[in-house]
Amino acid sequence: MFKKRSDGTYLGNIPPHTRVAPFIMPSRVGGTIFSEQEIDITDTLSFLRKFNRQQATENKDKVTFFQLFITALVRIIALKPKLNRFTIGYRMWQRNYIGINFIAKKRLTEDGDEIWILGDYSPFTALRDVADTFKERLREATRGIGNNSEDLNVLLLKFPRFVIRFLFWLLRKFDSWNMMPQFLMRGSPFHGSVCITNVGSVGVEAPYHHLYDFGTCGLFVSLGIVRREWRPDSSGKMRQRDVVKVVYTFDDRICDGIYSGRAIMLLKDLVEKPEALLKQPALGRADLKNLSLRDYPLELANF
Repeated sequence: MFKKRSDGTYLGNIPPHTRVAPFIMPSRVGGTIFSEQEIDITDTLSFLRKFNRQQATENKDKVTFFQLFITALVRIIALKPKLNRFTIGYRMWQRNYIGINFIAKKRLTEDGDEIWILGDYSPFTALRDVADTFKERLREATRGIGNNSEDLNVLLLKFPRFVIRFLFWLLRKFDSWNMMPQFLMRGSPFHGSVCITNVGSVGVEAPYHHLYDFGTCGLFVSLGIVRREWRPDSSGKMRQRDVVKVVYTFDDRICDGIYSGRAIMLLKDLVEKPEALLKQPALGRADLKNLSLRDYPLELANF
């Protein structure tokens, strides 16, 4: 029982220093590290304008930069499976799904209600796949349709404060003992691969966001505003470029700095040169085995 979970596979064959890390840093917040990155999206925005003209001719929804960024995140997790690990109960697990959860506002005002948009993604996700599903998922959530996270919050707030405190204490224990009900995990934005906030959409620069000790999510990504800056090109000539700041918050216990650093460098490359996102990734049997995804057996491997 203690080595079986509905959302992950127990990792017993890992280095000793990785296994002992949760005992040294028992909280996710205590194991937090930050990394900041600037991405030049001038060519990316040009690519999206051309791509969306083609989408229009096919009567398909246009793709936003945020949707492209999410596609790149899914691709990075597929190629760098250690990012999809988590620690709970002082043990390390490989998450068996790719869950990208983000915060949105029902209205773009200071007092507009914030909601979580939850979503599971295929490791074979390409840019057109996101375009087909993203708008409908956002529309349903903002209307309160199928938003389990919001429904759970409303239910909890019907109880007195001492009952809510006890319930969360109990949920943390259940999670640590691998007894968390699956329906609660599916409704929790804190049980996913990545949490992301696009504060640039409301004119705010990317903050250094905290991780949550509740749940299992070990990566939080903040997207800032798109800025126009003068930068030298390869010949040294100054040109105006569109730049966005991205801040990553990692749980340092799930992978080392070299691994996570190379992952975000690859993410930057994918965002700046998004043509690779038009095709599905070439995932082989070894890749799917390392990912350990419940809905994607080895038979789906490309080679």
